[in-house]
Amino acid sequence: MKNLVLMAIVAISVVSCGPKSEKATAVDSHQFGISYDSTAQMDAITATFKDIEAYDTASYVTKYADTAVFHDNGKKTNLSENVSLQKQLIALGIKVKVKEDYAMWSNHFNFKDGTEGDFVYAYLTVTFTKGDKSVDVVMFQADAFNKEGKIIEEWMVYDQSEVAQLMK
Repeated sequence: MKNLVLMAIVAISVVSCGPKSEKATAVDSHQFGISYDSTAQMDAITATFKDIEAYDTASYVTKYADTAVFHDNGKKTNLSENVSLQKQLIALGIKVKVKEDYAMWSNHFNFKDGTEGDFVYAYLTVTFTKGDKSVDVVMFQADAFNKEGKIIEEWMVYDQSEVAQLMK
């Protein structure tokens, strides 16, 4: 009887300590992306916020591919035009500050056509100040990245009417 108990203990130990072959689970055909709360792409977007606040256009452009496309409230522009707008704000004496309480997340997608994509999304409030007048503008921003970590496309949606008043 002792031998039988000893053999049972040995058998249980061997089975429970041995390598397990995990059965592959089926992937949901509707799932094609993963969300992250911290990525290098998110760090790049945060760095662009700091560049804009410091009016450091030289550093700002290093985060973007030369062929980057911007969709500023639906208006399609390029990197040069985007920097030109920043320089216009500088010339008008308008200071820009991104409030620290923004919401940001990142997604990596495996598209059904076999391509992949990395995107960063942010809801933020930006304060534009000229002299003693300030306006807070709520924005939504989405950025697409290439494999080299450069921003290749950016979409921004916001109410630009109050900023336009400051630019007069």
